[in-house]
Amino acid sequence: MEDTDDVRRRCTLAAAPNRDGAVTLYGSHGRSYQVVDAGEDARERLGELGRGDTVTVVLERVRCRGDGWRIVRFDGTTPRGHPLGRPDSVSTDGRVDEPES
Repeated sequence: MEDTDDVRRRCTLAAAPNRDGAVTLYGSHGRSYQVVDAGEDARERLGELGRGDTVTVVLERVRCRGDGWRIVRFDGTTPRGHPLGRPDSVSTDGRVDEPES
């Protein structure tokens, strides 16, 4: 399997995406992810989400001035107010919220 810098995280949307599609995600370990880009499919799905929704996403770093991230794909969503006991979709590697190296 190819080694990549992609990470899979369960996060909560801080607010609905802005008109450019950028959004802040709060990770379960207190980390914030400034999402500045998303793949075509992910961009459409992101537009359906709002503040407080919980998502499991695969993120990759974006070369930029700050700490930017790109959503590669969604692996699951839990709308705000929905019981969090709902199981997530299974990713190809199964890792969620492992510490970054």
